[in-house]
Amino acid sequence: MMFRQRMHDDLSNRKIYLVIGIILLLAIGIFLFFYVKGRNVTSDLKMVSGTEYISNEQGQVIVRLQDSTGTSITDANCIVSLLYPDKSFFFVDREMSPTTVPGNYYVSFITPETEGIYEESIRCTIIRNGTPRILQVSSSFHVSTGLNLIVEVSRSQREQYVALVQRLNDLDNNLTARINSVDARVYGVQNYIDNNVMNEFNNVNTQFGAVNSKINDINVSISDSMNGIEGRLNTTMLTNFTDLYQKFKSSYNAMANVFDINYP
Repeated sequence: MMFRQRMHDDLSNRKIYLVIGIILLLAIGIFLFFYVKGRNVTSDLKMVSGTEYISNEQGQVIVRLQDSTGTSITDANCIVSLLYPDKSFFFVDREMSPTTVPGNYYVSFITPETEGIYEESIRCTIIRNGTPRILQVSSSFHVSTGLNLIVEVSRSQREQYVALVQRLNDLDNNLTARINSVDARVYGVQNYIDNNVMNEFNNVNTQFGAVNSKINDINVSISDSMNGIEGRLNTTMLTNFTDLYQKFKSSYNAMANVFDINYP
């Protein structure tokens, strides 16, 4: 009985030791995994920008810097150099600035007149555990002849449109000025007619009225004269007839007396 109890206790102790050993091994394994993983973390530099440009527009070089775990690297020092299509330098070692996106760095420039493919070289320096590490990446962008031609045609059409609009505005202003001038002349003629011709017309009407009045006066005078002449003529003729009658009667009476004719 004692032997069995002792065997049972030894078996229980072995199980406990086995569980403790397994736990220790797992802890050591996890520690070694993260330690090795931490030592094997690498940095990755990638291009973000790369496009077609036209001359004299805003351009940018943009890169992204992160480690192999996807964590953004925000404490790097990055510079960039740009080369013309003939491989002469457009600018050298221009410092890049971080953007508002962690791990992104950029530099701005105005694209040059020369058309062709431009080479861009970026170099970033990071310091880990006191040791600097340099990462490099290269890319290119294109200042397009076709896009420049489209822009030039568009600019030419816009200038022609602006010139046409200006000419139309000038023509409209000239027509407006001429219309205003004609309106002023018509207004002046109207005023002249109102102030002079109508006055003359009124004066002529007044004179015609005076003439008509004088003609009426003359008609009245002529009528009066004719009435007076007719009255005097009638009176004279009556007087002459009466005298003639008296003379005839006297002659008749004389002849009656001579021939002894009784006058009734």
